[in-house]
Amino acid sequence: MIASTSGQDEAIIPTKRTLSPKWLVALLLVTGAFYLAAPVFSQWSSAIQNVDAEDLIFASVIKGELIRDVAVNGKVVAANAPQLYSTEKGKVTLLAKPGETVSQHQVVAKLDSPELYALIDQQRSLLAQLKIDTKRGELSDKELKLDLERQLNATLSEFNVAKREQERAERSYEKQVMSQVDWLKSKDRLDDAKRNFIHAEKRVALAQERLVFESKNREFEVEKQQLVLNELLRRQEQLSIKAPVAGVVGNWLVAQRNSVAANTPVMSIVDLSEYEAELSVPEFYADDLGLGLTVSMKIGNSNVSGEVVAISPEIEASQVKVRAKILDSSAVNLRQNQRLNARIEFEKKSDVLMVKKGAFIGSMGGKFAYRVIEQEGKQIPITVGSTSVEYVELIAGVAEGDRLIISDYEGFQQAKHIRIK
Repeated sequence: MIASTSGQDEAIIPTKRTLSPKWLVALLLVTGAFYLAAPVFSQWSSAIQNVDAEDLIFASVIKGELIRDVAVNGKVVAANAPQLYSTEKGKVTLLAKPGETVSQHQVVAKLDSPELYALIDQQRSLLAQLKIDTKRGELSDKELKLDLERQLNATLSEFNVAKREQERAERSYEKQVMSQVDWLKSKDRLDDAKRNFIHAEKRVALAQERLVFESKNREFEVEKQQLVLNELLRRQEQLSIKAPVAGVVGNWLVAQRNSVAANTPVMSIVDLSEYEAELSVPEFYADDLGLGLTVSMKIGNSNVSGEVVAISPEIEASQVKVRAKILDSSAVNLRQNQRLNARIEFEKKSDVLMVKKGAFIGSMGGKFAYRVIEQEGKQIPITVGSTSVEYVELIAGVAEGDRLIISDYEGFQQAKHIRIK
């Protein structure tokens, strides 16, 4: 039998232990460090980004009048700057130099056209020949009238002779001196003479009608030829090219004493009494354009106003050409092709919430913005309305006085909150 070990066991009485001051201080230091680092761990765990305030652009939401417009560039052009063309083939002599002031209807160039001169001489000769033919026709008509008058008189004489013979035959037949056969023959001769006389009268009337027709036809031929000659003379007169308006000579479009074809541009005349602005508007705003829109222009250091008077029906290089009338051109010293900046006003809205335009419009599809509260930016939904050159309308999501971040949101990674350092 194995003996028990109870004789070797010794009872141990537990004693109560206390922390030393050194361990107590260490515990307090660890607790304080954890408390101070808690916000950092909380920010890391919540994925809140830190953004430097110097990299951001801020703007406040204001209430006021929003003018929906577009800024464009353009140039000053004369409202009336016609080009002069050669009317005939020939050699041109330019009489007015570029920059020279000319008056209306002043001769500024001349054409020398030998072909036109030769054609005028030919048509004049033909007109003279037609006039001679007309005179000859008149003489022929007079001769014909005399022949007809002679024939009519001859038939009248025959008719009178036959009438007298018939009267004698009637008396002789009554006295039984002439036979019935001779009496009937004399009566037939009277009838024949009467018919010949009537026929002669009709021939004379018809001949006279035909002579009138032939005379008018000859007159028409002469008149027609006169019109042809008048047209050639008009063309000859246009060989002297005149200024249609008062102004200055723009540019020579051909060389001096150069041979040109018909309808060749010769020079331009610029009317300095009225100017317009030729503006290039982006294609995006083509549907908003309309006649009568107000245009604010800056020419040099002067501000002038105008209105849209013409819109090009076609688009070139993604631009729409627009003509705007300068309402008070006398207040500014204008020059042809002078550059200018302009703003075309499409619409005016009063009492609307708006904020300065920034890159935030293109971020997040323009549906969200970051509102700044103390040192934190919070993402909020917004609804964008009309835009102008400087401002954008905010229809919903903000209130007057809200401070927004209007710079680009690309680095925010669509975070719900950001912390601004």
